[in-house]
Amino acid sequence: MTLNRFLSAKLEEMQKKNPRFSMRALAQKAGISPGRLNEIFHERRPLSDHYSNRISYGLSLTQEEQVTLSSFVTVRAKRMNFQKVLENQELRLITSWEPYAILNLMKTDDFESSTEWIAKRLALSVEKTEECLNLLEAQGVIKMKNGRWLRIPSQLTTTSEIPSSAIVEGHIANLRKSEEALRTVPMEKRHFGTITMPINVAKIEEAKQMLTQFRRKMCLLLEDGPKTEVYNLSMYLYPLTDVNDRDFESPSVIASQIDSSTT
Repeated sequence: MTLNRFLSAKLEEMQKKNPRFSMRALAQKAGISPGRLNEIFHERRPLSDHYSNRISYGLSLTQEEQVTLSSFVTVRAKRMNFQKVLENQELRLITSWEPYAILNLMKTDDFESSTEWIAKRLALSVEKTEECLNLLEAQGVIKMKNGRWLRIPSQLTTTSEIPSSAIVEGHIANLRKSEEALRTVPMEKRHFGTITMPINVAKIEEAKQMLTQFRRKMCLLLEDGPKTEVYNLSMYLYPLTDVNDRDFESPSVIASQIDSSTT
């Protein structure tokens, strides 16, 4: 199955439920320009993770259908060199919050390309800002043109679920930054919340998928309209009980134990 056939079939399904749901309506719901959506539909533009997430939301795809759509990202983006997998040593910098903050600052309406302006907006030193800009340029995700920094369509990714010390350090950096925000940012401009609960460990993977989808929907919501600030959304689900010396049993084993106890 081609990307065009898959997307066309999903659009037809939506139109059967709502005959007024046109390609333009899909573009509006997904937050994509009609021209760009048409290019993706007809495979004249490689499908990126960014547009895959938006189209998934626009077409209300199921979890399985989202995986299918993502498979086209893997094939097309790698072939077209739109996806860059970073070496572990590069992760030392790129998994910290600063480079991604700079990339997203470039999407704000009042962005200025001077190193001093970027440093001031993100409360960084000029030296740290230059270091981040140099790395991003070396990785081919930004370029300087006519005195302005421009983003280049690319995806900076790491292999999922790798226990890399660099990734761990990146999360720790985010936690430190969130602690700073908790102490210094007024309550009306940030949100911190927490909940403690007993859980069924068999549902961990399902919970991860739900959290991933929530992040994507929140991104679509907050990126709609004028963009003036850069925010970070971090979510952490972790055990308070000691799980290091315990093996998580499969759902079938747990269900069997429950059945045995009730007979």
